[in-house]
Amino acid sequence: TPSSSSSTTSSSTTTPSTSSSTTTPSSSSSSSTTYNAPEPCKIPLGGTRSEKRPTITTVYMEDPTDEDNLATDEVVVGKTSGSGVKITYVSFDFDDILALQDETHNVWVYESNIFLKIKESTENRGDFRPQVTEIRPISKNIVPIDKTDLVTNSDIEEPTGEFREIKVFPSNDRRTVAEFTDTIQKYINPSGEKYNKDNNGIVLVNKYTDGSDERVDGTNIRYYGVDEEETEAQPHIDVCYKVVEVESCPYGTEEVVIVVKHVVTVDKENPNTNYNGDDLEIGSPDGTEGTEKRVIVSFNVDQAGLDQYDLTNVTKAWIHLTFKDYVGDRLNAVNNTIIVTPLTTLDEGAVFDEETATWENTGMDNQPENPEVIATIVVPQEQPGITPIVIKITEAEIEKMLEGNPTFVLDPTDEPTSPHSIPEFFGKGEKVFPKPSLHVCVPYPETTSTTPTQTHTPTFTTASTTPTTPPPISNCTIPNGGGRIVIDLKEYIVIQEEPVSPENPNFVHIGQTSSEGEKILLVYFDLEKAVTEGVIEQFGEPPADQDQERWDISVTDSKMNFRLTPDETENEDPWQPGRAVLYPLKKLLKTNSTWSYPWLEGNTGPVDGIDYVGSVNAEFTKLKKRPEVGRWIQATTTTIARYIFTERDDLRMSNNGFMLKYVTESGEDASHFVSFDSPELADEEFRPFMDICYVPSVRPIPCTEGQLVYYDLNADTYIAKDNMVHGTEPHLFIGNSGWAGKSRALIDFDISTFNTELTALHQDTKSVFLRLWYEGAELSKPYNDPRQIERELDAHKILKAWNENFATSKWASQSGNNKNPWNGDMMEELNDFNSEEISSDTLSEGEDQHNVYFDITKVFKEWMDDKSSDHGIMIKDGEHESVPGYFLKFASLNHPDPTTRPYLMVCQKKPQCEPEDLPPQKIYNHGCVSHENITLNYCVAKNGACSADDGTAVDYGYFVGVSALFDEFHVLRTFCKCCTDSAANKIPVAMNCEGADREDYTEEVWYITSCECQRCQEISKSRKKRATPSKTRLLLRSALKSMLRK
Repeated sequence: TPSSSSSTTSSSTTTPSTSSSTTTPSSSSSSSTTYNAPEPCKIPLGGTRSEKRPTITTVYMEDPTDEDNLATDEVVVGKTSGSGVKITYVSFDFDDILALQDETHNVWVYESNIFLKIKESTENRGDFRPQVTEIRPISKNIVPIDKTDLVTNSDIEEPTGEFREIKVFPSNDRRTVAEFTDTIQKYINPSGEKYNKDNNGIVLVNKYTDGSDERVDGTNIRYYGVDEEETEAQPHIDVCYKVVEVESCPYGTEEVVIVVKHVVTVDKENPNTNYNGDDLEIGSPDGTEGTEKRVIVSFNVDQAGLDQYDLTNVTKAWIHLTFKDYVGDRLNAVNNTIIVTPLTTLDEGAVFDEETATWENTGMDNQPENPEVIATIVVPQEQPGITPIVIKITEAEIEKMLEGNPTFVLDPTDEPTSPHSIPEFFGKGEKVFPKPSLHVCVPYPETTSTTPTQTHTPTFTTASTTPTTPPPISNCTIPNGGGRIVIDLKEYIVIQEEPVSPENPNFVHIGQTSSEGEKILLVYFDLEKAVTEGVIEQFGEPPADQDQERWDISVTDSKMNFRLTPDETENEDPWQPGRAVLYPLKKLLKTNSTWSYPWLEGNTGPVDGIDYVGSVNAEFTKLKKRPEVGRWIQATTTTIARYIFTERDDLRMSNNGFMLKYVTESGEDASHFVSFDSPELADEEFRPFMDICYVPSVRPIPCTEGQLVYYDLNADTYIAKDNMVHGTEPHLFIGNSGWAGKSRALIDFDISTFNTELTALHQDTKSVFLRLWYEGAELSKPYNDPRQIERELDAHKILKAWNENFATSKWASQSGNNKNPWNGDMMEELNDFNSEEISSDTLSEGEDQHNVYFDITKVFKEWMDDKSSDHGIMIKDGEHESVPGYFLKFASLNHPDPTTRPYLMVCQKKPQCEPEDLPPQKIYNHGCVSHENITLNYCVAKNGACSADDGTAVDYGYFVGVSALFDEFHVLRTFCKCCTDSAANKIPVAMNCEGADREDYTEEVWYITSCECQRCQEISKSRKKRATPSKTRLLLRSALKSMLRK
């Protein structure tokens, strides 16, 4: 029974959704069978029980294989003499249950079991070993998983359950069962649809209980398969679940989520112990007052931006907790009642602080006998783990409460006097599921403001499965030290393919019907102006000592919102499920656009790759059925916003506007129009808008007197105690997780891509920085690590060659079948890496996403001087690497978002296209030679001069063909630039013609006085020659050709 209602009323019965014939309503009792069957799952009040058979079971084997491989109908696990390790892949379809999850409703799986029937065995009795069959999810589709290693395969995840131990040789058929709750909750997560993992299926694998390696010969364990005639002998699962409603604010109000400021458990049994960083426990486990535990919590009310709202008539607010599980055996749990009261027992002048709070110094023994109770909640014994708890504030004047920056005490009450299990909730350090928060429903502000407000966190309550109010949308999440900017829609236009339909000024449409052409919406948000002004409004001008005219921003989150309205046209065609998808335009939005203009392909409309960027997009909420009520839909536009505001010129995308079109799930044409409220409606509340959450920053190198150039890295990986290769993963991990051990990042730059002959650093210090994108701290599985701690990250020069495709904690690289080891585990100081610290940065607990920079100028100069010494750098925790904590997570070269990938920032001397003298030499011509050595020169591009990319043929309306080359007049026929002479003076050179058939004479040669970057001409079908060939170029070429001829 979900704990969403306040104490004084019990939760209402949930009416289950219509289910298939395999579904058992809660009112029915289980039918009797002739088998001594394991107990089915217990149906929660108002819930449903459903049985499911596998969609497929397949046996896979390591070599050598036998007749079971990919063929048998049975479920087989284990290893027997003469054949390889066997596992069985099993897949279940949960789509009917997942369909019950949406923005307004969720599904809580209370209990689930998986049932098998063991077959009597007749093979290899003498090799039998006690064993269990484990349930292991897989991280991707079974087909590409490496079948040569089914024991230590990284794609086979840790077990989420196991069947009863088989202690003796199976000499008869019998049924067996395993708990499947933890497994199915990966795919149907109680905390919301956003936490669901991809359902790639599971594998059943063997594990010996005597500690033997799974490749040691034993006995195959066989179970009946899906083709068995006896239904109850077939593999199957049961699922007992309930549909619950998302707690939300009523129509006309906005949900403001106030993040936790301080939260900690205090313990009467240990009155002077501080439990900061631990998860939160409430109750008296021994049933006596002496073991009572309470939770004290406060919220960042003063940073929630509530001053923009009228709080006079606010009547709805709640505290959100995420229930982790019971401390102790769930069977010993009871219905736990918790009351919420204001904290009134601090000494005068004292301030509640989670880092120092204890039972003693917060005055818990002085808690009033009859405190002011503002909320009560009951956490029932059957509450599933990882589920939201909603504590509605019903007995307080919310406006007055918020003005006082409240601190609350969560206190157990009405507990039994005997030992029992008590509830545990996730604390402030939780990184995956929602942490404690205070939710307040406030009236919408009268005007849109750039004042930061907090992000929406989904919470749930028990109710009917019929939606009653539109779901709330979420603001982007404001990072620590950052801000939020709201941008209104500036321009929009709808274009439609023939045949066209009438326009309605109240609505805009996308999609198409069987009789009307496709409609596409083009929109423009003035992002640059809004962000430039918004950042200055929130943070002022950049620091004057940084020599940076404007702030850079690192986008951490972004959302775009459109409001759906029901399409009331009479259209009986079946609805095609799909979603609105947003694409960036490649050229600036024109308000006179039509289906044929200004697109390069004409009447075909906008074309992917030519008119818009199809590979970078944002998907809105899926529309499974025809919209029946007005509601908001939302897309996460973080990646698009990062492309627009990235500091890298080669990745930056111009803000040309966006295209919004409806894309069906099947790939077929849409059958209906999707209708939105028109941006021209008088009610501003329903107009489309976008928000961007960000961290303002200044670059570590202003480089105002040089040129800042960005270079891609060559390789990266991380090494950990698992001795596995991580070179293709999307993230780098640094630090020490108590369960997984320490981890170090390796990063390499190919110095050969830096032209050391023609390129120079602007100065000898602070010219080269490695930039990493920090995504936050992360626990390692199985999520039992200690709290996050401050870590000092130190960069060291690597002294040995390594390869990201082979590097592990033990091995640096591999040549053929020969592995090249490090000199010590996790790399040895002095031999594998230099002990000298190149650069460092400190990341404190609670820091959000942002750029992290390492000054590697010193080692970069060493690589310039000796390219063979370039083996990259290693980054590790230099302060307390052996102390367990969270891993620090950074984007790697394999991250799907290119703007977050690591790179080098190099401040070079400014590009120069200038003359450079050749060594003085004699000039030979017509058998004569100059009396003296003559200095000639030529144009040289230095520090990246004349290398600007003019784009591609497609950008100019052409198609890519054979690359053009120089013609006889040195005219380039391609898209590039070159450094060439722009002015020259004639130099008289006295020539000695002794021995030649002519008299001495004076030769005139050209000496270049200036050079310039020549922009190459556009591709053309006709060959163009210069009207007047450059005499300077022709004479200089002739002189240079003859210089060394004797």
